[in-house]
Amino acid sequence: MTLLSVIDVHTFYGPVQALHNVSLHVEAGEIVTLIGANGAGKSTLLMTVCANPRPRTGRIVYDGRDIALMQMHRIARMGLAHVPEGRRIFRDMSGAENLALGGRFHARAKFETLRDRMLTRLPRLGERLHQAGGTLSGGEQQMLAIARALMGSPRLLLLDEPSLGLAPILIRQVFNLIREIAHKDGVTVLLVEQNAAAALALADRGYVLVNGRITLTGTGQELLHDPQVRSAYLEGH
Repeated sequence: MTLLSVIDVHTFYGPVQALHNVSLHVEAGEIVTLIGANGAGKSTLLMTVCANPRPRTGRIVYDGRDIALMQMHRIARMGLAHVPEGRRIFRDMSGAENLALGGRFHARAKFETLRDRMLTRLPRLGERLHQAGGTLSGGEQQMLAIARALMGSPRLLLLDEPSLGLAPILIRQVFNLIREIAHKDGVTVLLVEQNAAAALALADRGYVLVNGRITLTGTGQELLHDPQVRSAYLEGH
């Protein structure tokens, strides 16, 4: 079942075009990664799916409904969650308060079940639950940002550069968490990631974005061994 389809999307920031005729699809249960150089339009594509900015032309179909003109809060209520680049947790609020915002649409019993599941999976976060978000380490903030998104029980999780600025051991923890989210929880993942080797090794399928255009697509393993991809994004990186 196709959960997300981006169809012939053109996105602009004022007069500047950021995405050119972009099309991709994500099947339910997949991990799909989007790789490309800085400024290629990867973050713009995720934000366009969330209606900020809206596409100038084209369609974005999620779970059978065109959401391109839908309000952002309605999209979130449909089970689509976005963890933006830079985490963007509420730094002056505690970890517990950040999680409460993520699960604000749930009844109390479901909220508590989800919170307990998050803290069991991420015990370090549980130890820091009552600290202000801004006092957490970079890795802890990233885990909190992902946990906050998961508190909404999403069907589709958009992750933008989750390994950015993290030490190698924390990068492994983040990618292990993404694998668990997809394979154990059944959450579909669309992942933007500068660490192309790790992302492609994890992904079922991938797309390469160059200057706002999709130039290559294939399985994660196909792209991992593609000479163009290796030359541009893997060798020496």
